[in-house]
Amino acid sequence: MEKEKILQLIEDSQSGENLQKIIDVLRVICANRKTSELLSVLNSAMEKSKIINDKVGLIKLYELKIKQLYLFQENLITVNKLVSEMYEISEEINYKNGLALVFQIKGYIEFVNGNRKNSLEEVRKARILISESDEKDIYVQSICDYSFAVSKWLVERDINSAEILQRCVGYFYSKGFYHSLVMSLGTLVIIYQQTQNKEESMKLVRRILSSDNLLLEMPKEIQAIVHFFIGFSHGLSLNLNEAEKHLLETQIILKPIYKKSIYSGYYLTSLSHLTAIYALQGRLELALDQMEEVEELIEEGIASKNLDSFNRKQIAHTFNLTKFYINSRLSNFTIETEQELVQIIINNLEKYHSNAIMLSEFLLNANLTKEQLTKIRVLDNPSTIRVEHIINFLVEKTIHTEEQQIVKYTTILQRRPVEERMTYGENTLADLLAAREYYKIKRFAEIYPLLKKYEKQLHRIEVLEMRIFMEAFIQVGKFKSGDPLGPALQYMAIKKCRLQGFSRLENKLLNYLEMQRKDIQSLLL
Repeated sequence: MEKEKILQLIEDSQSGENLQKIIDVLRVICANRKTSELLSVLNSAMEKSKIINDKVGLIKLYELKIKQLYLFQENLITVNKLVSEMYEISEEINYKNGLALVFQIKGYIEFVNGNRKNSLEEVRKARILISESDEKDIYVQSICDYSFAVSKWLVERDINSAEILQRCVGYFYSKGFYHSLVMSLGTLVIIYQQTQNKEESMKLVRRILSSDNLLLEMPKEIQAIVHFFIGFSHGLSLNLNEAEKHLLETQIILKPIYKKSIYSGYYLTSLSHLTAIYALQGRLELALDQMEEVEELIEEGIASKNLDSFNRKQIAHTFNLTKFYINSRLSNFTIETEQELVQIIINNLEKYHSNAIMLSEFLLNANLTKEQLTKIRVLDNPSTIRVEHIINFLVEKTIHTEEQQIVKYTTILQRRPVEERMTYGENTLADLLAAREYYKIKRFAEIYPLLKKYEKQLHRIEVLEMRIFMEAFIQVGKFKSGDPLGPALQYMAIKKCRLQGFSRLENKLLNYLEMQRKDIQSLLL
């Protein structure tokens, strides 16, 4: 609806009933767009509500005005003043839906300030007020339910948040509240992935993509957020090519406008995840270039101005894991020079999400002590719980060296507690680690049977270094099982390492070849 037409309808309104119809329209528009023009329209509607003495309508308009402002942190002083006024009017007329909205907004302000527990308590108050209201407003209930579910998940990791959000999705979709719809779907994707329910996560992604009209109806900025959450979901499932495609779409849409967009934080976050994806794909130079861009944007501050403190630190954690991953692939890597970075990562493992492969590789290459590993094992974080088998394996490895003990702790990798929900890449890594241990204790006959299931599925391993290592180690296993072509095929994998700059893996594979050469010589003698 055009601005002039809405302004004329506001001017012609003579009662709260007339104004309510306009507010219903404005709720949808304001949910999907944040512009100075909309603020002007809301100010006109607020003046009209005062003239006709419609205090309920005025409270509803306060909420819309506040939400036009509060995604920009520089407006928080103004927002707090408006919230106080909204609270006073709601109290004056005992309007519980209005008070519920006040507490929902207060919850968001606490969230922005990094006070997540306080945020949850404010939104909990909002839901109590809704339950006490004689006049249920489904809009208010859905907004408060959404905020409560998100806070409940972030503070308590309560899986029941997913059920609440699923109900919200239906309402937001039916009414055209696309911003809220996308945020609900995005949070559901994260919940399903972090509770290792990737099937539900990808089902949700397919649901979004199956509706072309849904995407086309959304403003461009919100389309960018849809692509971000789809890319994020694919990234968590280690579908790296699909993840890259959707995150690039986010980047393309937001790059020209991020300096003035309320979604600027998603531009920075998408770049951060793309950097990790490029590293896993073996595009180390591109990942390094992108890391420089992320650092510049963080220093500039514009792209991160609308991120709360938690998400700023989450980006830094993702960045640090990626940096360690890249550094640990280079020929000049020494763990002694990385101790400061190692400690920073350890300090952040409890609070922040970690990519399963990045975290596993960190644990495997950081030379952590038994005490450090034990402390990480007891952290109540879905990311560390997901790699519990890797941690248990490493703890046992630090204290056992005899053959029978090695066989025992290697079986930990086959007894993965969440194997049915793990990604193909995570299972691949666990089996590779087991195969390497079998090689060390000369149980060669067990290598190829363990790895042969990957022989015709190498294309499914999208982490490039892992795919090359698997390709080579399958040949190691086949050679030890009597295939004379093994070493020749391993040379092909070594050449790929050289082309990609995987210096440390190249050296490992050369060492395996040297051991095989010695084995052949001993047999000939």
